Amino acid sequence: MLQDADVVLSVRNLRTAFVTPAGVARAVDDVSFSLSQNEILAIIGESGSGKTVTALSLMKLVPTPPGKYLGGEIEIDGKNILALSERELEDVRGKTIGMIFQNPRASLDPSFTAEFQLVETLLRHNPQLDRTAAQAAAREALIEVGFADPDRVLASYPHQLSGGMCQRVGLAMALACQPKLLIADEPTTALDVGVQAKILLLLKNRSRDTGLPIVFITHDIGVVRAIATRVLVMYGGHVQEEGAVEDLLATPHHPYTQALIRSIPDPDEDHGSMTYIRGEPPNLLAPPKGCRFAPRCEHATGRCRDEVPAWHNPEPGRYVRCHLFDLEARQ
Repeated sequence: MLQDADVVLSVRNLRTAFVTPAGVARAVDDVSFSLSQNEILAIIGESGSGKTVTALSLMKLVPTPPGKYLGGEIEIDGKNILALSERELEDVRGKTIGMIFQNPRASLDPSFTAEFQLVETLLRHNPQLDRTAAQAAAREALIEVGFADPDRVLASYPHQLSGGMCQRVGLAMALACQPKLLIADEPTTALDVGVQAKILLLLKNRSRDTGLPIVFITHDIGVVRAIATRVLVMYGGHVQEEGAVEDLLATPHHPYTQALIRSIPDPDEDHGSMTYIRGEPPNLLAPPKGCRFAPRCEHATGRCRDEVPAWHNPEPGRYVRCHLFDLEARQ
């Protein structure tokens, strides 16, 4: 949606699917967005909405097979990621695009110490460094993500570290090579509240001070409020709404976004009054013909069930994919 001179990442009509014996599941279906310097874009939605597959697609990491890229473009540094060979991608992953993975322990090699993995990553993407300089940089990277005992962590294997510690090692590895774009897939879920706050502040400051754009995947609306500048709402492989974080969370336009925000528990209210979204997310092997959210939407009409909504721009910087806004535009 957003386009300007500072755009670092441009995603156009991305379609990523999984080919299964039961059929083709379109996990990411015609997704477009862009990201500029200093921006932190939060992608939110229920489990199965396509958030993580979108994140993995940005680095062409969806395993093929069963995954398959059906179309679209992912452009960074003038290169279409989906058109690059595995050899070319080796230079992009880590240096141009850094990523913090959802499963922190699985993202580290159990056969090597944290020091070996950090140092080898630094040497691979910074050939001007010698090993001594890389070791010093690895130590500094661990201090930056909050380790008070970096030497012990450097000497440890992944199984000797907690999940939260592995997450911070992964974050240190992603930031150490100073990428042009950072993808963070649920980077704070394994952390306690105190460490989570420090990591969010670190990422926010890094984006502000260096211009680092971040794609931040999360279920936590509180985290979205704390770190994001813009929000993308996904449901059933589609983007349903996009806008600045303050505007979108204060006045959500799409019925799905409204329902998502209403379902957040309020500690000041009676738990018996908590709302939830009735029904189940769509089966992507046989998605609804029209709006993906129509079967669960209290405002759905026959048109919603038969026709995919177009994009609408009800106000500057806000985009929504809903027939309700089509009706308003005609009035």
